[in-house]
Amino acid sequence: MNTTNNAANLELLVVSTILGVIACPLLYRNVLAENVAEPGKRDDRQPIVYRLNPITNVRMLPDCFPEVPGKAGGQLSLSACRSEYESASFAVYAPQDLGNVRLEISDFRSGKHVLPKSHLELFVVKCWYQAGRDVMFHDGVKRLVPELLLKDDALVKVDTQKQTNAVRSTKEDGSTKYLPASGKDPKALEELRPIDASTLQPVTIPGKTLKQFWLRLHVPADAAAGKYRGSIRLSAQGITPVDIPVAVTVHAFELAQSQKTYSIYYSGKLDPNSSKGTIAAHYKSEEQYLAETRDMLAHGVRYPNLWQTRQSGLVPRSLELRKKAGLPYDKLFILSPPGPPAGAATMVKLWRKLTDGFGYKDIYLYGLDEASGGPLRVQKPSWANAQKAGGKMFASAWKEDPFKIMGSLLNVAVWSGGVQPEKAKQWHSVGSEIFSYSNPQAGVEEPLLYRYNYGLALWKADYDGAMTFAYQYAYGHIWNDFDSERFRDHCFAYPTVNGVVGTMQWEGFREGVDDVRYIATLEKAIKKAGKTGTAREAKQWLEKLKGENPRQQKSWKAQKRPPEDLESIRSRAVSFINQLAQ
Repeated sequence: MNTTNNAANLELLVVSTILGVIACPLLYRNVLAENVAEPGKRDDRQPIVYRLNPITNVRMLPDCFPEVPGKAGGQLSLSACRSEYESASFAVYAPQDLGNVRLEISDFRSGKHVLPKSHLELFVVKCWYQAGRDVMFHDGVKRLVPELLLKDDALVKVDTQKQTNAVRSTKEDGSTKYLPASGKDPKALEELRPIDASTLQPVTIPGKTLKQFWLRLHVPADAAAGKYRGSIRLSAQGITPVDIPVAVTVHAFELAQSQKTYSIYYSGKLDPNSSKGTIAAHYKSEEQYLAETRDMLAHGVRYPNLWQTRQSGLVPRSLELRKKAGLPYDKLFILSPPGPPAGAATMVKLWRKLTDGFGYKDIYLYGLDEASGGPLRVQKPSWANAQKAGGKMFASAWKEDPFKIMGSLLNVAVWSGGVQPEKAKQWHSVGSEIFSYSNPQAGVEEPLLYRYNYGLALWKADYDGAMTFAYQYAYGHIWNDFDSERFRDHCFAYPTVNGVVGTMQWEGFREGVDDVRYIATLEKAIKKAGKTGTAREAKQWLEKLKGENPRQQKSWKAQKRPPEDLESIRSRAVSFINQLAQ
């Protein structure tokens, strides 16, 4: 590689870093494995394992070598509390074709204590083509991006020459075929029935390419605190097995529940016609509905809103499945308007009749979506009557702040765009709450963006929660990002016949929720410790973190750097929590 090319690659890397979303330079495609080590220092048939930062906007594409956004060798490390989820990631570079690549996890041990391998899951990160950089609009450009967390790499087939995706469909008789998932025909996937494997299947890594893997830990509720060690064994045809060491720290303290309300627009509705496992973003079988509700809860979203219509007769069953999934039932956000002023009280009573049996204390009805001006003002009598009948109101807002028009008639303002501390103070002054929405909406393949904007940024701005759009919302078929002329699908997790296929950005969202939970745990520990020196130091640190720079109280957008090192902040919080417990 000549000096000119090196300079060009360096320039591309610098520019990409400034943008905050790094795709590895394609110019490195043909660089040989020998460049990472002196000849004779290693077996050039052996794969190279790289440790990666899982929650990052740096995109690890198959042709990143040798500019891999990670470090070769070393151990993977995870730290978490009991019942918490935590992730790690690594990539495997194949100097030559590697077939039948298998990864096997050991049990983890800390003295006499065992962390069973059943609490760790492995996924392969699938790169496929998507239709835009922004979540909202289809820009007509096909981009290869890492997004899907699969157990079976073959569930999605990608042709990099033609820049196409295809998804495997499994019929009820067990036969399979691939259906096109990157064309303009919205009917091409009508018969799609994707089913992912229950465990990671063997993969093939073509020579001189990398493949990224994802490790997800769910710490048992009864795990003993301590430092556990285990490994992942990588084996393949023609190589000596490689053991990847993994360290897991289980904290001694319990992670507090978030003080923020995490909701989400969830368009899933029970449909008797979906009992055979057909796939759609908006209609679900009971198995799908339960799986998706559990998935939202596992990602910290405890209050997904309810789109099930009252007229369907399926509201009670929807609420039963939510209860079975483990969702709390102190409040429920219902995507149903109160209707005309004269019927608003009746509408509240009808919904109360359906929800009271499940223990819901507060029910929220939905105002006209993103209304402003006259369409907003005309709703005042209806909202007032709904409140008099014991209901509450929530609504999204975009261009015009509804505060001056509605004030306390709007119990939860779901505000679009970047978080704004002054708006939180405004709504709190009348006893109402403010949630963050569209910052961004679901579907941007940038995990760190979601981690900050729906985590620490909410806490800094004193927002009360989040309700972005949407867990799944399709403008064609949810598995095809190209079959709408204008909009991209909004998706955190893709539906399958019996579950979901997660995404890297969804994992980033969960880490944001957990960041807020660690802050809540520290605040609780400070209060319990009283006026000790450590408590005072921890409190000052939190105050500085929250208010050291007004710019940092706002969220950041795609293509920009995050304002803070979130891992360092979490580590500092953990350190204070442990000190306060002594």
